[in-house]
Amino acid sequence: MGAAAAHLLERRASRQVPGLRGAALTVGIVAAEFPDIDVFYSGPVLGMGNTGYLLHHRGHTHTVVFALLAAVVIWLVTLAVRRELRAAPFARGLLGLSVAGTLSHIALDYTNNYGVHPWWPMDNRWFYGDAIFIVEPWLWIVSLPTLALLAQRVAGRVIWSILLVAILAACWRVGLVSRGAALVATAGAVLWSGLVWRLTDARRLMLAFGGWVAVEFSFFATSAWARGLVQQAVGASVVDVVMTPAPGDPFCLRALVGTRDDTTWGVTTATVTLLPRLQSNEGCARRIGGSVSNTPSTRQATASIVWGSTWEAPLRDLQQMARDRCDALAALRFMRLPQWRAEASGVVDLWDARFGEGGFASVVLPAQRPPCPRWVPSWEPPRNDVLNASR
Repeated sequence: MGAAAAHLLERRASRQVPGLRGAALTVGIVAAEFPDIDVFYSGPVLGMGNTGYLLHHRGHTHTVVFALLAAVVIWLVTLAVRRELRAAPFARGLLGLSVAGTLSHIALDYTNNYGVHPWWPMDNRWFYGDAIFIVEPWLWIVSLPTLALLAQRVAGRVIWSILLVAILAACWRVGLVSRGAALVATAGAVLWSGLVWRLTDARRLMLAFGGWVAVEFSFFATSAWARGLVQQAVGASVVDVVMTPAPGDPFCLRALVGTRDDTTWGVTTATVTLLPRLQSNEGCARRIGGSVSNTPSTRQATASIVWGSTWEAPLRDLQQMARDRCDALAALRFMRLPQWRAEASGVVDLWDARFGEGGFASVVLPAQRPPCPRWVPSWEPPRNDVLNASR
């Protein structure tokens, strides 16, 4: 973004300004990464362990309010250091770049299933895109060739090119990407690079932007398609469906399905293959399938859906945890698909099915209840619809 914006600023300027491209690149990178400053205080610094990380990463720094304020601060610091850039259109362009950088971070984080709550303090709910894998190869494929050709120095072109080769190599080496998807990605990268090579810089930028939008639109469309199939198959008991596409393949997706009835809360895994005539359900399941328990699901498979394992527990236990334990309620302000296990000692292991037992989204609730944690933000629990506990 910084390199592209610098190029546009230079085209609009009536004179060349030494260092403009470097300044724009720096502003673009800093602004785009700045919301993740929360990693420096979430968790250990606040003395909250995993719960602190869950509640404060992608917390207040991932809101529109913070993004706009942070963008202005980054812009003012830049102009204080580089006074020659205060003249229009450089100053306006750098401000626009800074705002676009911080807001784009939130927008990109929204696309996966982790979630953000950008509208705080007006709205404390989490919002999930459930559409893009955390490292999606096609977003790199449509961006890196343009960045390489826009680079003014040989070193820059080499770095961007090496990164593109690394992404393609990962497609072939990582088991999450099928051979067919890796082949299509490689061919697509070659054809896209050839097309970008033949265009002017302005058209390269337009094509890169259009390609990025097209990739995201495609993955959002297939995710919505797959979610609809799962909801139709499960019926009225479905509460939430968490979708995760395979990297490089929008037609192969993993689903985590939260269900409830009057007495039971459950989580079931499934693999959705939207083009079963072109790829097998079993192959898709091997690449991105996961388990939430050792109990196989008894749901009937279809041409597009293969069911995995299922986990169930009394709904009243979840509601009682949220009602009686402030440490549990704090963690549940993040957990979208909670699972738990009560030990004989009274210790309760609580985790989010999205990230598995024992991972960063797991907390241990001791038998001797500790004081209520401090610094708990007011995020609305994702499963507020099933907790039915007073807040």
